[in-house]
Amino acid sequence: MNKIYQKMYPGNKNRSKGVLGGLFCSAIPRDFYADSHPCFYKRAGFTLIELLVVVLIVGILAAIALPQYQKAVERARAAEAMTNLRALVNAEQLYIMTMGGPTDNMDILDIQLSGDINDEGKIVLKNFTYEIRNINGNSTPGSFEVVAARNNTGDKLLAYYLYYSYIGNYSCVAIEEEAKNICSSLCGNAKFKNNPIGYAYCRIT
Repeated sequence: MNKIYQKMYPGNKNRSKGVLGGLFCSAIPRDFYADSHPCFYKRAGFTLIELLVVVLIVGILAAIALPQYQKAVERARAAEAMTNLRALVNAEQLYIMTMGGPTDNMDILDIQLSGDINDEGKIVLKNFTYEIRNINGNSTPGSFEVVAARNNTGDKLLAYYLYYSYIGNYSCVAIEEEAKNICSSLCGNAKFKNNPIGYAYCRIT
């Protein structure tokens, strides 16, 4: 009789089994019953397979995201260089209006760039080197050109420079094919052209 009663009313049945038991266990706060309630158990740690899967996923995400991040950073640097280039051009034009002629001495221009002027008269910053050149070599009197060249870092992506011509145009010149993406971010929908030296350039609008 006792055995029949135990079969009809089992007293030590695991409450985590069955549909109702599962719902009951999912409704219990884990913080209060994680140590005492039979629905929960402690894991000793992660398996090797789990760790390898996590490392693989992180590696794939890094391989995809890192190049895009580097390009985004370089586009921001190019935009900053373009701002400095415009400021330098405006300072040169203001000097011409005041003194009646251009100068290649950037030390006397009304502009402050956080860099040093080297022996060649160029302003060297962390990422770009700025210079004014070809002042007397053009047929247009009082004309000048300004160049912001990306400092050499050994990366083809960075082989480009920003250019203000004596006819009043701003351009981005890509020395290597990989630099076209950077110039495209500044030129917008402008198409690339090839200059006589063989570099690709686009007009900055």
